[in-house]
Amino acid sequence: MCDRSGTCLDTDTCQLVLRNERTGIETTEYYCKAHLVLRIWEVDADDDLEVVDATKLWH
Repeated sequence: MCDRSGTCLDTDTCQLVLRNERTGIETTEYYCKAHLVLRIWEVDADDDLEVVDATKLWH
C-alpha cells in the first residue's frame, strides 16, 4: 500500500494529508512509516505544500 518503490520493511501504514497552498486542494497519500518520514521532508522543502495531518492507520 506504500506509494514508494522498493520493499517496505515496515508493515504499519500511515495516511498523510497535504494541502496545496496555491489551490487549497487537499490530497491524501499512503506510506509505510519509513517512507512517510521521507515524504514529510520533501513537503517541508516545497513552499506550495503544507502537511495537514499524518496518522497511523489501524487495521
